[in-house]
Amino acid sequence: MTEETEADRRQQGGKTMYQCDMNKVPVLGLIGMVSHRAMNTAKGMYQEFDLNRSQASVLFMLHQRDSMSQKELAAQLDVTAPSITSMIQKMERDKYIAREPDQHDQRVMRLTLTEKGKSCIQAVKDVADRMEEILFQGMSLEEKLLFRRLMIQAGDNLESYERNKKV
Repeated sequence: MTEETEADRRQQGGKTMYQCDMNKVPVLGLIGMVSHRAMNTAKGMYQEFDLNRSQASVLFMLHQRDSMSQKELAAQLDVTAPSITSMIQKMERDKYIAREPDQHDQRVMRLTLTEKGKSCIQAVKDVADRMEEILFQGMSLEEKLLFRRLMIQAGDNLESYERNKKV
């Protein structure tokens, strides 16, 4: 067994955390690690407003579109309609959103923001802005724009792969 060096481990919250050479971690691992850290950081910020990340996503999506059916919302968030049912019910119970019959099809219920939901939009935007500040600290404008473009391209590539895989 090789002897550990201080560079191989560090203390965090009383636990020994092992380091690895980040240059040797595959891109998928890097994406997972950064995403996990970002989500945990954002989670703490959203808790200040009594929201979680998923609820914030619903609020922001409804803010963008005025109203949506549960099916449309699920498609936009890339989840199944049944998987967001309990979250929607909780958000309706907590008065963030309301259900209203569709004007063109009474069988369809549209989800809309309530005044309480609308009042949270600025907080959701503030968290997003703060997360961008944290994530992009030390990066130039060009690097930020390149990162964004590459993330969009990677997302498009995954979407294309998924679409072609189902054919």
